[in-house]
Amino acid sequence: MDLHHLREFAAIAESRSFSKAARQLHVAQPPLSRHIHQLEEELGVQLFLRTATGVELTREGTLLLEQAHIVLADTAVFLDLARRAKTGLANTLRIAMAPGLCEVVNRIRIHLTSRAPDLAIEGTDMVSSGQYDALRHRLVDLGVLRQVPDDPDIESEPIFAEHFVVMVSESGPLAKRKSLRLKELAGLRLLLQDRDWATLAHAKIRALYTAAGVTPNLVTLQATPGNQASMLAVASGEAICLGLQGSFSRSYLPVSGVAVVPLDEPDTEVQIRVAWRKGETSPMVCEFLRGARELYPSKRDDVRRRRS
Repeated sequence: MDLHHLREFAAIAESRSFSKAARQLHVAQPPLSRHIHQLEEELGVQLFLRTATGVELTREGTLLLEQAHIVLADTAVFLDLARRAKTGLANTLRIAMAPGLCEVVNRIRIHLTSRAPDLAIEGTDMVSSGQYDALRHRLVDLGVLRQVPDDPDIESEPIFAEHFVVMVSESGPLAKRKSLRLKELAGLRLLLQDRDWATLAHAKIRALYTAAGVTPNLVTLQATPGNQASMLAVASGEAICLGLQGSFSRSYLPVSGVAVVPLDEPDTEVQIRVAWRKGETSPMVCEFLRGARELYPSKRDDVRRRRS
């Protein structure tokens, strides 16, 4: 069976049109029709019914489409493995890391050194929301992120938790506090993460202010918390930032003139998770997950206790 014909079958099934599929595949329509006819002859079933608006899958075509996707996905995995083996990257794990989580990945790497000495890690900086597509399209093997993937093809589990902190001017009175409540910050200008840059943090900070009955005084600066412009605004006392401890402390501190104070509010916890493709069988991926579970057992134990 020609895999090109299988790809063409899937393209037609998804677009419900020979002409659209031909344009998508950059082929002429007559050869495409001929290939599908050859595939139907080979399989001994009719795959499509022509309609006034395009084509529809037959019952047999519908049953075979799901399997076609599996075969094509497996082929992509096979070809990717061959490419990586040829270039010496067969033992390389491609891991996407949300801001501030490099230390987590590095700790697991060090933990695995003795039993997986050939393991190499290729890290990619990527916000949590972008990691789902990267996993689904096999651009990375694992993701370390701060969101629960809303995707049936992606699995994840928590490894530990971070809490929100407040970044204030080191020279101001708030820097000497052991913790801060949002009511104490009312009226102070707040730099809030851009929704596209940090979807979870943006929504969580909004929710924390709402729960505390405080209306945030948002700063309209062209800066995201953690970058140089926002750190300057905080150090000078012009604004404050709220964010997750790992993201700020590991990525952007120490910054002269900026102090980090814990936020004393209910429900400031955010789970740090490791994510992978459902049904993943890669020995390197499984080994990394085992290392993560060994290094960070407490959070997973807490989840088990809540479920029982």
